[in-house]
Amino acid sequence: MSVIPPTFTELVAKAEIVARIEVTGQTSQWDTSASGQKVIHTYVQCRVIKQLKGAAQATLSLRFLGGQVGTSVMQIPDMPTFVTGQRYIVFVAANGRAFCPLVGVMHGTYSLVTDSTGTDRVARSNGTALRSAADVKESQEAPAVVGESGMKRDDFEQAIAEELGHGSAP
Repeated sequence: MSVIPPTFTELVAKAEIVARIEVTGQTSQWDTSASGQKVIHTYVQCRVIKQLKGAAQATLSLRFLGGQVGTSVMQIPDMPTFVTGQRYIVFVAANGRAFCPLVGVMHGTYSLVTDSTGTDRVARSNGTALRSAADVKESQEAPAVVGESGMKRDDFEQAIAEELGHGSAP
């Protein structure tokens, strides 16, 4: 799938919800689309660890087009996938109304990886390190730089707060 990467400003502005989450479960099921067609959706259940934008909530369920029900598979190229138990920062818009509830599809999710010092670092959906908030707009087709450290989670959340005009992360 080809998606034009948003700038950091666009990413934050277009998101209805920005949150640090932990994935608690995933289920896929057959649903009927607005046109009456049967499609598979995957629902990713999340515990909200920290709400950065949007109405405060304890949980969040994200709906993605595609998944597997029994032996039936509906695969959407480049659709972000999630790992139960993993933590992410997600930029959500049109959840339940669009084929993907993330701003810019793969550009709307960032996994958190704890380094050897116990510091959470930010990684893009393709696993490469996010070096700065400004780098959100870079293509995710670029290869990872070996040994590169990602931006600190606290610095990324601070950049989001500043973009929202909060000055400091809520």
